[in-house]
Order: sequence, then structure tokens, then C-alpha cells
Amino acid sequence: MRNRSKLVVLCTLSLALAAYGADVGGLMRQGNGLYNRGKYDEALSRYQMAEVLEPDATAIHFNLGNALFRLGRYQEAARELELVMIDKKPERRSNAMYNMGNVAFKAGQLDQAIQAYAGALAINPGDKQAKQNLEFCLKKKEEQQNQPDSTQQKQQNQQQQQEQQQQQQQQQQPQQGMDRNQAERIVQAVEDKEKEQQKKQRQAGGKRKVEQDW
Repeated sequence: MRNRSKLVVLCTLSLALAAYGADVGGLMRQGNGLYNRGKYDEALSRYQMAEVLEPDATAIHFNLGNALFRLGRYQEAARELELVMIDKKPERRSNAMYNMGNVAFKAGQLDQAIQAYAGALAINPGDKQAKQNLEFCLKKKEEQQNQPDSTQQKQQNQQQQQEQQQQQQQQQQPQQGMDRNQAERIVQAVEDKEKEQQKKQRQAGGKRKVEQDW
């Protein structure tokens, strides 16, 4: 069944490529035109067709990543943009890294966004937009550290209240009994006192004072 499914997919792609022209450049131009008009689904379809013909072309992966980003498919976009990092052109690697920062930020991954923008600047120190985005993310990170979220703060407050209640209950409750160490110390003190008294009696000649009768 799997082989048959793969065959169907290949046949469908072949028919589609035949319909749109099996030229990578033509498919890329069509995709770019659709992308610029905001038709990201259709643009993605053209880029995917081009990828079938040239699966190792970093330019295609770059465009795929951008289209997936626009469609909100952030994990897929990040995977496509990572494939661009083998490109020999520093400018394309820098742009891919910058876009990976945008993807990470939209996905709520602030640390990854900071790393990506910093990476883009490392490749192209003159990228002002990457610098601005990096500064923005660093400021946002600092704000998050200085202002813990309300959920965490509530948990901390509840824990403090529970600890205070436990302390109050312990103070109000009377002490019941004593532990083993306390008992042993009392027994030892009594024995020491008895020994001391016996020693005094021996020193006094062994006489024992008798109380007078009434």
C-alpha cells in the first residue's frame, strides 16, 4: 500500500509539473509572484514543485521557509530555513538566520529568537534590522525576568501562606510528651544527683539525719 501511495504522489506531481512547466526557474518565478500577492498557499505549492526537481537547492528551501512562516507553520518553516545554512553565500545564510529569528519569536521561543538574531549579526554585522530585533528581544527577556507571571506569583503566595499557617499551628499546640533524648537527659540528671547525695553522706560518717517526732 505504501509503494502504491508513493507512486500515486509521484504521478500527481509529474502531472502538476507538466501542467506548470518542469522548469525550476519558472516555478520559482510563479511562486514569488503569488507570494508577493499574499497567496501563500499557492506560492508554497509552486516552491514544493520546484523542490521535487532540485531538492538540494538552498534558494528553494529559503522560499519554502518564508511561505510556511506566513502560513503560521513555524516548525516546518524553521526546518526549511535550517537547510539554507549550508549555502556558500553569507548574505543568504544571514537572511535565513534572520528569518529563523522571526519564526522563533512568533512561536513564542524568545531564547531561540535571540540566538538567531545574534547569529545573523555575526554573519552580517551591518544588518540594522537584526540589531533592532535583537535589542527588542533582549529587553523583553529582561522584563520577563523582572516581572514573574501571575501564575507563578500566586503559587509563591499560596506556599508562603501555608508555611505561615503551619508555624502558627505549631506555636498554638501544647507540647505533648518528650522525645527520647530529653528523657535520657532527665534520668541522667537524677542519677547524678543521687550519686552526689550518697557521696556527701559517706563524708559525714554515714549518719542519716532523722526527723524529730512531734
